[in-house]
Amino acid sequence: MKKNILLAILILSILVSCGVPQADFDKLKEENEKLKKEITECQLTASQILEQANEYYDALDYSKSKDKLITLIDKYPNSRETKKGKDLLQKIEKEIIENSKALEKDQIKENNNEDYKNAISKMKKKYDVGNEVTWYSDKSSNYANDQNYIQTYIGKKEKRRPWLALSINYFTKNDWLFIQRVEIIVDGKTYEIEEYTPGEFNSKEEAGGKREWIERVIKGLDMPMIKALASGKDAEIKFVGKDDLDTRKISNEEKKAIKNVLEAFEALEKTE
Repeated sequence: MKKNILLAILILSILVSCGVPQADFDKLKEENEKLKKEITECQLTASQILEQANEYYDALDYSKSKDKLITLIDKYPNSRETKKGKDLLQKIEKEIIENSKALEKDQIKENNNEDYKNAISKMKKKYDVGNEVTWYSDKSSNYANDQNYIQTYIGKKEKRRPWLALSINYFTKNDWLFIQRVEIIVDGKTYEIEEYTPGEFNSKEEAGGKREWIERVIKGLDMPMIKALASGKDAEIKFVGKDDLDTRKISNEEKKAIKNVLEAFEALEKTE
């Protein structure tokens, strides 16, 4: 190996004296430096290699420390230093795995933060001082009691998981419908909304007409319908009354608002 270095130095001297291109000279010089380094590495004792591995470990450079330990094990398999090196290698591999998991969690958290910011940016917020609840609703949802609409919104108390709520409003200047159930038809599939408990369908005369509505927390049975509405192409709502029924198309704006609220709800859940 030393003869190779002497030969390389001799060649370098000849090349310099002959005026060879700078690129060729630099390449040969780099190879010569590499050769010197390899010789130095080969001359290291087991104790010196282990010492280097420990220095890299203390500096938290686990990759270089691992490389040194692998060299130690390959070169001095039966040495006392190798036994210590194997113990250190196990610690390093565990550290590398834990660091990888931590980085993955940080990446997920960062991605979730971006999703959260994007989803919440589409919401309007209102804080209910009396009930200590922050209400989230889509920015486009500005409905009045004398309108027909279906919407979702979110309630959130500090240190508690958010909840999703559903509001369906029916208004007419004709006779009372006396709603007994509501059917949501999304892309040909029908979802029924009935009272969880008697009296959930409310009614009131106002704004020169008759208003009937239902407003409640969305439970597991309603979630498939909400998700279908958020992603469905064609949707309509049917109000089934005591003696009559009324049907209307659910607008794209209503569906988009439901989708926005659902995304915000999922984002808020991930923060808990």
